[in-house]
Formats: sequence, C-alpha cells, structure tokens
Amino acid sequence: MLNILWQIIRWLFIWLFFVLIICLAGAVIGVISHLLFGLIFMNAPDYGYQAAFGFSNGLRYGGVWAGGFAIVLCVMRARKEYLQAQPKS
Repeated sequence: MLNILWQIIRWLFIWLFFVLIICLAGAVIGVISHLLFGLIFMNAPDYGYQAAFGFSNGLRYGGVWAGGFAIVLCVMRARKEYLQAQPKS
C-alpha cells in the first residue's frame, strides 16, 4: 500500500516538473519571438511591452499543451523504466 502511494506521489511530481518545464519554455520562446517580431516589423517598438506580451502569450499557449504533453512524456518514461526492469531474454 505504501509503495503504491509513493509511486503516485512520485509520478505526480514528475508530471508537474514536465508541466513547469513546458510552460517555462513557452514563456521564453514567447518573449524571444515577440521581441524579434517587434524589432523586425515595428519602427519604434516598446521592448518592455513586447516582452511582457510575449511572456503572456507564450505562457498561455505553452500551458494549453503542457498538461497533455506531460502525460505523454510520463507514459514514455514509465515504459522505459518498465522495459529496463524486465529480465533480458
């Protein structure tokens, strides 16, 4: 019973870690892309506004995909652990 509870908590933290990494990546990509597009397509961009808007958009769109993609990554990791635990035949 305790082992099952430990595994549930472990996988919950692994899933949360993946979600946070994906959201962080989305925010960073959003900031960089908005700053670059502002630099290329605007005459006098407000870099602070562009960075804040990119952070907001990147975090929002990264957050949309983070939960499902984190589940897929957890399943891939669980399968890898399962196959490594199996005896070689």
